[in-house]
Amino acid sequence: MRIEARAEIVWHYGDPLKAKAIAGAIEVDNEGIPPGLKKSLNVVSLSEDGDVITKVKYSGEIETLIKALDDLVFAVKIAEEALNV
Repeated sequence: MRIEARAEIVWHYGDPLKAKAIAGAIEVDNEGIPPGLKKSLNVVSLSEDGDVITKVKYSGEIETLIKALDDLVFAVKIAEEALNV
């Protein structure tokens, strides 16, 4: 099924330094999106007041969006674990 989607995902950390580190880590991952997918998927992450805000814009098959969001959540989990070591 082909869809058009926009989403804003906010992770609340309450710690500006932690949020900045996590946003930086996942933004690097966002830049690694394959060239063919970049035409239909735009993902930007930033930190603001102790939160990480990720904005997603997508046009294409719903399965691809689900995989991209799953990758995003996994990248956040890895960044959180790295900061808690």
